[in-house]
Amino acid sequence: MGAEDGKKGEPEGFGPIEDQFQAIFEDFFRHPAVGSGRDRRIPMLVSLEEAASGASKVIKATFEARCAACKGSGVFQGDPPGFSCPVCLGKQRVLQERTLTVKVPAGIDEGQVLRLAGQGDEAPLGVGRPGDLMVEVIVAPHPRLRRHGVDLFVEVQIDAETARRGGRVKVPVLDGERTVGVPAGTVTGAELRLAGFGAVRLGAEAVPIPAEVTADPYRSRSVGDHRGDQIVTFVVGESFVDGNDEAVEVRRAARNQGIVRTVMLAAALIAAVIGALVLGR
Repeated sequence: MGAEDGKKGEPEGFGPIEDQFQAIFEDFFRHPAVGSGRDRRIPMLVSLEEAASGASKVIKATFEARCAACKGSGVFQGDPPGFSCPVCLGKQRVLQERTLTVKVPAGIDEGQVLRLAGQGDEAPLGVGRPGDLMVEVIVAPHPRLRRHGVDLFVEVQIDAETARRGGRVKVPVLDGERTVGVPAGTVTGAELRLAGFGAVRLGAEAVPIPAEVTADPYRSRSVGDHRGDQIVTFVVGESFVDGNDEAVEVRRAARNQGIVRTVMLAAALIAAVIGALVLGR
């Protein structure tokens, strides 16, 4: 069996294992590895207002860099030589912190990620492209408003008299409050839609929410192209049967009769106490 036949069991292009290691070793020192640094991922907490309408946030982020004290060698550069670097403890790399200003796009939502190019770890040997910083958006809960997509939702409690006769009530919105009209005969669960008071549509122009509920917010613009809506759900404090005036009057009369009965009982009790004191003399 010839030399050609003796190599049939080896993969084509590969020699003995010693030759492979020698080739790798020589190639490593002829051509230092050049690669990208690792990406980093951090959370960033924003308010509902910041996520819905856009903002700028200042954050701090850590990244891994080549140790400047030992120039990435991991070895002490002074006298005596040969000791581990006291800064990186021989690890060749150290953690550093940087302060960044992040632009929060209007309309971004919970869980979405902003990529900051070149703000991650440095390349392994200090040569090559640094990694990226991945910033995950966490939206803090709002005490009143709830978001679903580009629309906002809020429950507003009103008293039975306002629900029956109609009136006006203040409603929380992204930049404060607005006063809205409550139609007469409003019942629990009735909704009112405030056009243009929701979150900005991601990628759209971040126009402000309307100054007034009844104002045309964008005139020649289409409100739906820029922001979602806010849906107000009314909750009646004192419920009444189908908004029936007679039922309300019956409840009021019963309540008044109970108050009168309580007053009369209290007066009778006071009179009895006074009478007992007089007789006791």
